[in-house]
Parts: sequence; C-alpha cells; structure tokens
Amino acid sequence: MAFRLVVISGPTAGDTFDLEEDGVLLIGRGMASDTKINDAGMSRIHCKIISANGVAKAVDAGSSSGTFVGGARVDEAELVPENEIVAGNTHFRFENMDVTVAANEPTIPHREQQPPIKLPKETHSTLKDLVGSMIQHYRIEEIVAKGNNGMVYRATDTKNNQPVALKVMPPTFASDEEQKARFIRAMKTMMPIKHNHIVEIYNAGKTGPFCWIAMEYISGTTLTEIIDLIGIDGMLDWQEVWRIGVQIGRALNEASKHNIIHRNLTPTNIMRRSKDRACVLGDLMLAKALDGKNAVQITQPGQLIGDLPYMAPERTKGAKNADTRSDIYGLGATMYALLTGHPPCSGNSMMDLLKSVREEVPKKPKEIQLGVDDLFQDVVMQMLEKDPNDRQPTTSHLLKDLQRIGKFNNLEADWSGWSG
Repeated sequence: MAFRLVVISGPTAGDTFDLEEDGVLLIGRGMASDTKINDAGMSRIHCKIISANGVAKAVDAGSSSGTFVGGARVDEAELVPENEIVAGNTHFRFENMDVTVAANEPTIPHREQQPPIKLPKETHSTLKDLVGSMIQHYRIEEIVAKGNNGMVYRATDTKNNQPVALKVMPPTFASDEEQKARFIRAMKTMMPIKHNHIVEIYNAGKTGPFCWIAMEYISGTTLTEIIDLIGIDGMLDWQEVWRIGVQIGRALNEASKHNIIHRNLTPTNIMRRSKDRACVLGDLMLAKALDGKNAVQITQPGQLIGDLPYMAPERTKGAKNADTRSDIYGLGATMYALLTGHPPCSGNSMMDLLKSVREEVPKKPKEIQLGVDDLFQDVVMQMLEKDPNDRQPTTSHLLKDLQRIGKFNNLEADWSGWSG
C-alpha cells in the first residue's frame, strides 16, 4: 500500500512526497532528509513517516518544536487518511494513494478549512509544559527567556506563518478579577503604541489559566549579555552608549506621553537587534499590568538581586510616587554598566547592596574608561542622583542634553520628527 504527504501550508505549499510500502520518509530541512524543506521552524531531520505491512506511522526524530498529528504532540502515532501532520511551520495531509480522489475534490484545501490545533488540557499544567502546544493560533516552539513574571517563548503565528515572542504569565497572575481587569486595561493602553524603539505588542488574552502577550520577535542580544562580555571584548565605546541612551530615551519619552512608567528598566529589558544594532525596550506592558497588590516590592521575599543594582533609590523604599525620573535612573544605571562593565552599585549581601543603592555615590565612569567624554559623563552621573529632584526632570530634558552632546561631538542621530 502506497501513501503520500501533501503540503497544505508552509514554505512549499503544494508539494507532494510519496511513500512506498515498507518504506521510510525522512521529513526535515537538512540535506540528509527526503524533503529538504526551507522551513526555519523545522529540524534538519524532524520526523519519520514509516510504512510497514499496510500501516503507516509518524515518529518524532527528537525535533526541537515537536511533531503533531491531529492536533496532539506525539512521539509516535499511527496515521489514518486525512490526518494533518505538523512539523515546524509546515502542515501536511496524509493520504492513501490507493483511494481514488473524486475529480472535483481539491487536492490542496484552502488554509481556512483546516481546524485550529488544540492540544490536550494536560499539556497546560506548567509554563515549561507549554513548549510544543498552542495558545490561540500561536504554536510555542521553545523557551527563550525566563523572568520574574513568566516565561518568554519563540512561537509561530500560524495565521501568517510569522515568528512572535509569546510571554506567558503563571496561573497565579490572573488569580483574581482585579488582576485580570488590570491586565486588560494595560493591554488596551499598550497595543496602539507603535515606536521604533519599543517592542510592538500584536495581541493579548487569557487562555485557560494563562494570561499571555504576543509581541514582536527581536533577533539579537540583551544589554545584559553585552555587559557580561565587556570584560572579555573590552569596553564599549562611549559614543555607542550615547546612541543607546538616545534610542531608549526616545522610547521612555513615548511611554511618558501615555502616562506609562516602566518601573523595572534594566539591561535585561533592552534588546539590541542583530540586523541594525538598534535597541528596543520591552516589558513596558507589565509596568501597568502589575500596578497594585501583585507589583514586586523590594521588601517582598524572593526579590531578585540582579534587578536591585539598577533600581532607583526611592523604589527600594517602596515609594508609590515613583515617576519617569525612576526610569531615568534605571537607564542611567544601564548606561553606566555599559561604560564600565558593572552596575553603579554593588554589595556582598542584600543589606550592603541596599545601602549602596541608597547612599553611595558611584565612581565616575572616566576613572574606569579614560576615553569617556566629560559632558556625557556628567549627564550619566546626573541620571544617577540619589534624590530624584536632582535628576533630569523629564525624558524630554534628558534627550535635549544628549542632543547637545551629539552636536558638540558630531555624532550621528536622526533627530527629525522629535521636538522637546
């Protein structure tokens, strides 16, 4: 008995692959596969279709994103005609070639005719279990980051076959109506915002116990990774740090127009894109979504010390009146770390670190990197003032200071369309 796979959607929609009786078909993107499909979501050898004694089965070959048959992720599954098989971003239909297809029946059905893929509820028990499953029309491929408030995955929007970053919060995030309402308000505020240096939000919702956000997928590195490499690759030139300050300053300035305060601006929340080396700010939506009783306070158990060196002094005291100046401090601390290889504050214990953040004036960056421009150093040090009244009062003021330094040093930056 002979079988056939028809590609019903994906990079090679319309292609067919025949499988003879007692044969094996290797599906993948690699040269050793039988399909050689140019699908970035597919492993080199993703799965096998094995035919023996008139029966065919799909066997996963240890793929990173999993093999799906009839909407369920499988290690091995017997196939029946009209089964849909998903590997990476490619959807196949399994056919028995010995069954005659009516002349007026289309070989490749329209994409909308395919039913949505839903995985069994038991795969939705923990955030780690979500890999390989579907949330709405997003297929979760792999974990790319884990934060204080959930997991970030690389996922595929199966409606347009585009990659997205999918942030999923744990079930406790939406454990009460007040929190869910806050999340909805935050999403309504954030989704209309479009800016070159803010990660774009495409969609958001609640599926089962999980609140989730589908965002622009950024291929690049976090500033945390860049800071970690400074001791190996050498200091980052101050002019590059100036450009980062301008880009994220513009992002904060746009956020301030919508009365949004980030509250947790650290190098981890800033990505530098590989394609153009531009920086973009993420996690703005959680600043509003976490306002209230679920907001992380420094006095709560489990506060990650990694965030503390970038936290404005007033925030370590649980100040409810934190404003844009707190974000200016966080950006200043990030710029300081990019100039020196370490944050402005340090300590061997939580209490030492708190004392450093609240009281100790950091060394000037020029003491560590001699080439730092004096005027630029002064701006960074003002951003790090302990008293928020001594910092730049607004992001608009900060951008004017950076613009002045750029003009004095003939640095390139597109200031068109921006006015303080």
